[in-house]
Amino acid sequence: MNVINLGTTLNKTMKQPLGTDKKSVPCFVNQTSFCGATDIFTKNFINTQKEIAEIFLNDRASDGIAGTLPKNWQKKLSTLCKKEREEVSQKIFLAFRAAIKHLKPYDVTEVNKSYSRQKADLENKRIKEASTYLTNTLRHFGILDESNSVYLKRRNVRGKYIKRGYVLVEKGKNPTLEKLFIKTFKKINPDMYEANTNGVYAELAHGLNLNSLNCKYISKIYWGDIKAGYMATEYETPPKKISPIVHFKKEYPSLTDFSIDFLKQTGIELIELAKKGINPGKINRRNKFEPKSKEDLITGYLQLILDKVGLVHCDLHKDNAIIGTDKSGNAIVKIVDIGGVTKRYS
Repeated sequence: MNVINLGTTLNKTMKQPLGTDKKSVPCFVNQTSFCGATDIFTKNFINTQKEIAEIFLNDRASDGIAGTLPKNWQKKLSTLCKKEREEVSQKIFLAFRAAIKHLKPYDVTEVNKSYSRQKADLENKRIKEASTYLTNTLRHFGILDESNSVYLKRRNVRGKYIKRGYVLVEKGKNPTLEKLFIKTFKKINPDMYEANTNGVYAELAHGLNLNSLNCKYISKIYWGDIKAGYMATEYETPPKKISPIVHFKKEYPSLTDFSIDFLKQTGIELIELAKKGINPGKINRRNKFEPKSKEDLITGYLQLILDKVGLVHCDLHKDNAIIGTDKSGNAIVKIVDIGGVTKRYS
């Protein structure tokens, strides 16, 4: 089998020449403003994919992109005027579009025993090519120091609507850029009910809306692109074992003892649960405190955060939330997948 059948040549969507000025990266004419759709999604919870698509259609300048660059990325553009920042940001988004499209499945004309291995080798090759392209782009616009680089690393992901997951990481001296989780989506029939809560349209629009909560327990959505079918979000390095890292004892000498352990393991004050009407457990016959399960307490708390703005997560479980500790031993409790968020109807 000839490997070229899987697509060994550089994908034409990746425009290599960057030129010497910040306006030399290919961009669509008169499409420098993309805040229309972003503002709408941030301020409103849009119920259906068809409504979300209509907003993008009415905001032609967005070109199917909504959101903003991460905070530290934006700082690198702070010397530019507002219009120039918007132009450069849009060109960076378009560069990511080209890179992500470059990672899509290859055209295949024949299959044999060596197909799987060759396909994997080609995918790794394209990941390296996309990483090099993004490195050159971010250096060109002053987002990335000339001595540093970024690279994409594929992550094992599971889900009915997710296609691939990648982490974009800066490497080099004194890295400052936020890590990105790049989530690429499968296409969903817009007539299906699931399309209103899952997929790139719903998760991008709903994620930007949730950003307005400024909640440390929900991963931040930076931007997304419905044409390339991906979304860039905040990345938290998950613990080796996600939910099981939080271990509650079967019983504690007192509620106070459990409260101390709960804070240590989750970073959440137990009183915050009480304020929201969550009963943490009971006193048993031995006059000891028996806590409820970590899933009941933690996911229940996360649900109530959404409840205060009239939303509910219909698919919240341990695979959609990080519950554990980071490498430094700091507690992490965070919703990392908002697919399934919808309005709560009483």
